[in-house]
Amino acid sequence: MLKQRILTAIPLALVVGWLIFFQPTSVFFYFLLFIAVVAGYEWAKLSGVGNMAARLTFSVLITVLIYLFDRLLPAHTIWSVYVAALWWLSITFYLKTAVPSQPSGRFRADKLLVSLIVLPAAVFAMRDIHQLHQGAQWLFYAMSLVWVADIGAYFSGKRFGRRKLSPNISPGKTREGLIGALVLTSAYTLLASFYFDLDREHAALLILLSVIVTFISVSGDLYFSFLKREAGLKDSGNILPGHGGVLDRIDSVLAAMTAFLLGYHWL
Repeated sequence: MLKQRILTAIPLALVVGWLIFFQPTSVFFYFLLFIAVVAGYEWAKLSGVGNMAARLTFSVLITVLIYLFDRLLPAHTIWSVYVAALWWLSITFYLKTAVPSQPSGRFRADKLLVSLIVLPAAVFAMRDIHQLHQGAQWLFYAMSLVWVADIGAYFSGKRFGRRKLSPNISPGKTREGLIGALVLTSAYTLLASFYFDLDREHAALLILLSVIVTFISVSGDLYFSFLKREAGLKDSGNILPGHGGVLDRIDSVLAAMTAFLLGYHWL
C-alpha cells in the first residue's frame, strides 16, 4: 500500500508543481475545473446519488456553473469565497459535537447544496491566489501549510495524543495533534516570512493567519470524514491508487484556500 501511495504521489506532485510554477493562471484555472468535475462526482456519491449518470451530470453541471460564473460575473466571484469562508467557520463549531447518523445511502440534497458553496469558492480562491504578485509561491505556501499541519498533527498525536478532538467523527485525531500542527505551521510560517521578506508586523500577522488556516483545514478534514461516515464509505473514490478519491486528498485544501485568500487581503 505504501509503495502504491508513493508511486501515485510522485507524478501527481510533479504535475501539480509544474502547473503552479510554470503555467499561467488561465491554464491552471482549467486544471482546477477538471478537479471540480471529479470532486463533484465524488461529492454526489457521498450525498447519496446512487445513479452513476446522475453523478456525472451533477459534476458537469457544477463545473459549467463555475465557468459561467467566472466569465459572466468575474467581479463577484469573491463573494463566493466570503460565503464559503463563513460556512467553514460555522461548521467548525458544529463538528466539535456532531454525531454522524447511521449509514443509510439515502439522498441528501443539503449535502449537494454545500458542494455548490464550497467547490466554486475553492476554485476561485486558488485561481485568485495564483494570479497575485508571487502568486505561485503564495499558493504553494498556502497548500503546503495543510501538508505541514498534517505532519505536525500525525507525529504530535502519535507521541502525546490523549484527548480526542472529535471522537464521534474521527477517533484518531487528538487535541495534542492539533497543537502539534499549530506549532509546526507557525514555525514553517516564520521561515516563509523570511522568504517573502516580510517585516516583523506582517510576519506576526502571517503567523496568525497560519493558525486560522490550520484550524479551518482541520475542519475540512473532519467534515469530509463526517460525510464518509454517514455514507458508509472509507474513501470518497478510487481514482488515485493508494490514496482513494480526489476529495480524500483535497478535503483540507478546499477549506483552507478560502480562509487564506481572505486573510492575505487582510494582511
